[in-house]
Amino acid sequence: MHRRTFILSAAAFVPTLVGAYPAETFSPATWNGLKDTGQTVILNYRASWSLTCQIKADLIAEALADTPAYGQLTFVDVDWDTFGHSQMTERLKVTRRSTLLVMKNGSEVARLVNEPYDRKVRALLDAALAA
Repeated sequence: MHRRTFILSAAAFVPTLVGAYPAETFSPATWNGLKDTGQTVILNYRASWSLTCQIKADLIAEALADTPAYGQLTFVDVDWDTFGHSQMTERLKVTRRSTLLVMKNGSEVARLVNEPYDRKVRALLDAALAA
């Protein structure tokens, strides 16, 4: 089998993406506006090219569709390629993409690193609601 034929055949087995969830795009100004508001904020360190990051985004979208209470949370996507080596990322001790941080009043409440599993994502979102 030719490589091109194999790749095209394998693409047929890739699951379709659920869709996006409502998230703001990170910028220092966005973060400064949110961190002291008392809102529970989920920082999603992700890369557009990462399959694990996409799986987590799909799991978040599914969880939001199933559990309307998660809509109270504020989601902020942090582009790993842009902010992965920033001072804020270092201060928060985020060492890799595919990291979800639950933040409240500028402090970390919970963290999930590289675990694209439905029950883990929902447990994190439940912890965020309880914060």
